[in-house]
Amino acid sequence: MTTELHILREYIKTEIGYNGELAPDIDLLEKQILDSFSIVQVAVFIQQHFQIELEAEDVVRANLASLSSMVTLINNKRAAKR
Repeated sequence: MTTELHILREYIKTEIGYNGELAPDIDLLEKQILDSFSIVQVAVFIQQHFQIELEAEDVVRANLASLSSMVTLINNKRAAKR
């Protein structure tokens, strides 16, 4: 498990309050683990914790629906900074 994946999983469990299984590829919106408000919370957390800047076009379902897509977003934003 990557560090980013672990951090995101722990954030959702502690801050969002979800106690169930969080597989990397589960659709968090479809399973109603996250809603529109908590997606914004997660996006803000990603920016602050991983010190990356998300643009409006980054905050879309494709990037935030699963833990694995969030990790990909983080890694892509980090790579773009180099």
